[in-house]
Amino acid sequence: MGSPMFYKPNILRRVLIGVAITLAALLVIFAVLFAVQHINQKEQNVPVNNQPTITSLDFELDPGITYKNAVTNTALFFYSTENLKIINPKGELVQDISLKFSRPAVTTKGALALFFDMGGRKAVMFNGVKESASIQLEENIILASINTNGYMLLVTETNLHKCAVHVYDAGGKEVFKWNSGSLSVIAADISDNNKDITVSAMNTDEGTIKNQIIMFNIAKEKPFTNDTYEGNLFSVIRYSGSYLYCIGTTDTRIYNGYGKCVGTAAYNDRELQQYALDGELLALVFSGSAESSGVAEVKTFNHKGDATGSFPLLQGFDYVDVRDGTIVLNNGRTMSLLNSRCQEKRQINLNFDLRDFSFWGSNKKGIGVTASGAEMIELH
Repeated sequence: MGSPMFYKPNILRRVLIGVAITLAALLVIFAVLFAVQHINQKEQNVPVNNQPTITSLDFELDPGITYKNAVTNTALFFYSTENLKIINPKGELVQDISLKFSRPAVTTKGALALFFDMGGRKAVMFNGVKESASIQLEENIILASINTNGYMLLVTETNLHKCAVHVYDAGGKEVFKWNSGSLSVIAADISDNNKDITVSAMNTDEGTIKNQIIMFNIAKEKPFTNDTYEGNLFSVIRYSGSYLYCIGTTDTRIYNGYGKCVGTAAYNDRELQQYALDGELLALVFSGSAESSGVAEVKTFNHKGDATGSFPLLQGFDYVDVRDGTIVLNNGRTMSLLNSRCQEKRQINLNFDLRDFSFWGSNKKGIGVTASGAEMIELH
């Protein structure tokens, strides 16, 4: 007679546990459904501007001449093998200069632009819309870079060495020179402290291709960092924020000011198509993959190389730029504005095609380059 009384509490407890587990499972399901619905609503509620404020810039490009473009904080440049057109922040053409460069190229930083003749021997720096320095070299220029203070780094071909790295101050006076010996320099940059430079050099002495990252203080003869990598070519070297970014074919290595690699942004066997960098925000655009839902994908990384966000591109893109925590890129004729974690903040629909786009002065406006000229676009 006592046995049934003994098992009833256990049976009741099992029933209660089963009910609790069922309720917990239902709560998890409802939470997931709510989150998915909330995310979908958030995605659907991205603000769209179908009537953006656009101002056509009042200048004409000469017919029959192929122009390239560059933007600083205070000027817009269109350049060719024949001439250089300079437009001020009001959209006015203020200079049209004869520029007889056989292979014109440009590097920019802040308000400065350094034009150089790749394979030639002349370089010209502009501060805003005015020329501020001109350099005539004795050797052919391979590549160049500039910092925000006007210090210029130029790499040349030499007879005795593969390359020579020259540093000039803002007045055009040479303050440093380094001969590379048997190394071929493929990228270089100079820090805003006017002292530190980094060179990416290719070494083929042992029959294999190795890439060396060499960091100098121009006040000293010997480098303070000389790291060697195999299977990766770092074709872009950029000081940005408090770090140095070495953008390669298989990953991006990030160094601190003491010459130590502190982060690696891995590509995971995907092809890097384009990059944008501002401060310590790195945006890389990769080709599509089985895991991504688009033809390409933009991913952001912090200075440790950790991925902080991603955004799929459903159509082919033409441009990407970063300024003050805002990323802009296009899906066809639609401009998407993302935050630093690749979350879409708004869309701007254009009724025309852009060949290129760059922020101009801030993340509130930019310059869109068309087939015939340029448009100033308000980003709100």
